[in-house]
Amino acid sequence: MVSSSVFTRFLRDWAVVVILGVLALLGTARVGEDVFAHESTAFDAAVQRWMLAHETPWLDRVFIVITNAGGVVPVCVLSAAGAGYLWYREKRRVAATVLLAPVAAVAVFTVVKQAYARPRPVGLGGIVPSSYSFPSGHATAATAVCLTLAYVYWREGFVRRSAALWFAILVPLLVGVSRVYLNVHWATDVLGGWSAGVVIAVLSIVLYDRNRRRGRATPNAAE
Repeated sequence: MVSSSVFTRFLRDWAVVVILGVLALLGTARVGEDVFAHESTAFDAAVQRWMLAHETPWLDRVFIVITNAGGVVPVCVLSAAGAGYLWYREKRRVAATVLLAPVAAVAVFTVVKQAYARPRPVGLGGIVPSSYSFPSGHATAATAVCLTLAYVYWREGFVRRSAALWFAILVPLLVGVSRVYLNVHWATDVLGGWSAGVVIAVLSIVLYDRNRRRGRATPNAAE
């Protein structure tokens, strides 16, 4: 029999997952609607002016490092490394769940970028990236991967809850801010990327929890 405390924690965790998923989905839809209708122009311009007014050489260097480290390829490598460790620990189903996040993130932002075809701002040094702007691929991938890894590694007992929370929040936050600071994305690109990333992470978490329950129900099966 499952104790009442375990059942209560299960309901609490799932309530958080469902609420986050719904809010993120609504946020993604709202930001996407505003961008499509060009209603975000004033907000984006105001954030851009504020960022440009506060640029300094040392912040330029800091955010360049952050944006390079938080790029789509490094984040995918991070996810693969996290999945590799889980595979090494013979948690194969869990490893597959972790790999879902970057694959889904790349697929989502690639399709949505083409659908919106939003031009980018002129980046630092006058360079304009060749790809479209909405949503930010950096923000989408970093959010999806970091939230998924943080949750899975916490539930598997590899990291503390506090460490998982810091990783899940701080890394996507810094990566997203770096994109706006370097003027290679509009603020709503990053907001849309964060929201889409949370939706992807929630779906990954749902799949993880489902596989985790299956693994407990069939302890002799490979994880």
